[in-house]
Amino acid sequence: MAIDRSGYKEKIIDFAISLAKPLGAEITAIHVIDNSIILPAPDAYGNYIGDQSEATEERLKKQAHDLLSEAELLGAKEGVKVDKVIIVASSCAGAILDYAKDNNVDLVVVGTKGMTGLKHFLLGSVANNIISHAHCPVLAVR
Repeated sequence: MAIDRSGYKEKIIDFAISLAKPLGAEITAIHVIDNSIILPAPDAYGNYIGDQSEATEERLKKQAHDLLSEAELLGAKEGVKVDKVIIVASSCAGAILDYAKDNNVDLVVVGTKGMTGLKHFLLGSVANNIISHAHCPVLAVR
């Protein structure tokens, strides 16, 4: 299950748990941190200023850990084991796809709208990319 801080996270978590519980399945909750947020910002001349990348990465990892801990807690209440995975990558969809393939994931549960705003009106770009390229079935929750 791929979750972010969007308003869909509760629906995604609840749906994944409702699928896993009767099957006795385990869930891996994954959150990808876009590394472009971590990289230091260049000034108008291309010089990097104010490199706070380590502090930013640690802050984002803590937020991701808290987010995934919420999923873990909700799973535990229902008797479903939830493993937590945090990845820092340049492509959220690519990282999710690679993780799913490398770990023989049976099903990816993803929200149809993420943190990218109105970039894609009906289906978020990350969800669309995952649906288009996953090696396994994808369930899009809206």
